[in-house]
Amino acid sequence: MSKSIKISPKHGVNPSMLHCACCGKDMGIALFGRLKGDAEAPKVIKNDLCEDCQKTHVVVHECYEDGKCTGRAVIVPREHITINLEGYNVRMLDSEFKQMFDHGN
Repeated sequence: MSKSIKISPKHGVNPSMLHCACCGKDMGIALFGRLKGDAEAPKVIKNDLCEDCQKTHVVVHECYEDGKCTGRAVIVPREHITINLEGYNVRMLDSEFKQMFDHGN
C-alpha cells in the first residue's frame, strides 16, 4: 500500500530529526509535509528509546483507570525497577504516578 505526503508550499517535505528520548542518539527522519496552517515542523523530536536504551531503561506512562494515557511519562533506569518487566513501556495509574513522581507540586 502506497501512502502519499502533501507537500508544504513553504517547507517542502517538512522534515524533523528523530532522537532517542533518553540518550539523544539520531534515530531517523520524520517527513510531515503540509501541517495545519502550513506550519514548519520542529527540527528535532524526542522519539521513542533507541535499542540500546530499551535494554537499560523503562518508560513509565501515566494513565487513567480507563486505560487512556495522560501524555506524561518518565524514563527510569531498569536498575531502579524491582519487578521483572518484559518490554520497556509500562503503564501506571495516574494516582500512583503523581505520588511517585510529582514532588513539590
